[in-house]
Parts: sequence; structure tokens; C-alpha cells
Amino acid sequence: MVFDSWKRLYSNTKAKDFREVAIKGFWEMYDPEGYSLWFCDYRYNDENTVSFVTLNKVSGFLQRMDFIRKFAFAKICILGEAPPYKIKGVWLFRGPEIPQQVKDECYDIELYDWSKVDVSDEAQKKRVNAYFEEPDEIDKENGLVLETNRIETILLLLESRV
Repeated sequence: MVFDSWKRLYSNTKAKDFREVAIKGFWEMYDPEGYSLWFCDYRYNDENTVSFVTLNKVSGFLQRMDFIRKFAFAKICILGEAPPYKIKGVWLFRGPEIPQQVKDECYDIELYDWSKVDVSDEAQKKRVNAYFEEPDEIDKENGLVLETNRIETILLLLESRV
């Protein structure tokens, strides 16, 4: 898998073609021996009662993760139509585990529960696809992604400048 190829495909695919082009292209490129996918779920969602404060939590976390940008890709969503909002996402890291440098340098990682994606499980692959596609429903929790464009812009900082 060439990381920059995936990031470019993700960034440049038009919404109407996203599932057929970007999602299909991701799974064709994905190398489970060289990369790993991880779900993250914020542990303290009950505290997320104000939308802009919740967005600031995500923004700050991603800013502190900027050092790993060349070796990671993330899609984090803020879900819910009303408080408390849920923060959930998916990360793609180079290597079989979350890099030790991330564990050592980014204290925010402890605020999330992390689970490795089992790519042989179709339900988990569908969940990864849902995070990438950003539908109105993820993990069977009805909710809309808040301020999608702003979060998207922040997430693109984790991508190489393509």
C-alpha cells in the first residue's frame, strides 16, 4: 500500500463516486501485514454537552497527532443530534500496532478506548467504510456528523500535503 496514493484517492474522489472509487480502492490497496486499522471511542462522552467544546477536543487531539501525519490517516466523527455528543473514529497506522511514539507523546490517546479492526470480519469492514463515507448512521446510532466540513479540514492535516 502506498499511503499517499490512498490519501490522494480519499481527498480527490467526488461524493457521488466515493463508495465505488475510494472505498473499493482502499480495500484493494490495503496491506494488513504492513498497516493496521483501529477504532477509537472517546471514554467520556457524557461530558460532551456543548458542540463547539466537543469539536475543540477533537481539533486539539488531531493537532497533537500531527507529528505522525506521514504514517497515519484518521477519520473522527462527532455524532448526535443533541448532547451528549459521541466522538468515534477509525485510524490507519503504518505497522501492526499503534506506534509507540504516539503512545509516548500524545496523552490524549488515553482518553479513548482502542480496538484493532479485524479485517476478516465483514461487519467491522462495513463500520470502517461507514466512517470513511460519513453517512447519517454509524454503528447503528442515529446521529448526524456535526460541522462536517470543519472536521474534514482538520482531518486532512493528518494527510500528506498532496
